[in-house]
Amino acid sequence: MKGFAKILLTIFGVLVLFVIPAPAQSCNPAVVNYIVRDEKGKPLTAAELKVVFAQLPKTIDDAQTAMAEVSFAPDGQTFYWPESVDWEKGQKTPALEFVNAATCTLQLGQVTLSYHGKQMSLIFNLAIARSQPDRRPVIDSLWFQEGTFRLDLTGWTPARNKLIPAQRWQKSEP
Repeated sequence: MKGFAKILLTIFGVLVLFVIPAPAQSCNPAVVNYIVRDEKGKPLTAAELKVVFAQLPKTIDDAQTAMAEVSFAPDGQTFYWPESVDWEKGQKTPALEFVNAATCTLQLGQVTLSYHGKQMSLIFNLAIARSQPDRRPVIDSLWFQEGTFRLDLTGWTPARNKLIPAQRWQKSEP
């Protein structure tokens, strides 16, 4: 009888593993926010950005596209993450958002934006891993112009909440 009880307990234990759902894993999504500027260098308003966003596909590489806001500290170079207690007090700037909340990783290659009849191709070539601390970069843009530009992060020291400046964009061949 002792062996039979042991078998029943083992079967019961295996069944419990299949019946009790495991808690869902959650992670902080991988996000790239890109501030779009007009031909004079002024950040686009939410209404202007909506026109640019409407022309984008719903996904680029493994990222979903969206419109968002970035919340900046008074220095204009430091930004607050949305879950920060300081988010509300920051200066809000509309931005395009490329996000992957499914795998919490991100591969973002090239994005082409259209504005006032001009096309600007941006080569990001970014890869964000689950474990990296700077998994939500905010990237400033050049003034809107025709051409292809490559983000050059050579020598850039990754920072969790510092704006990647527009000077990091380099003119590139298409």
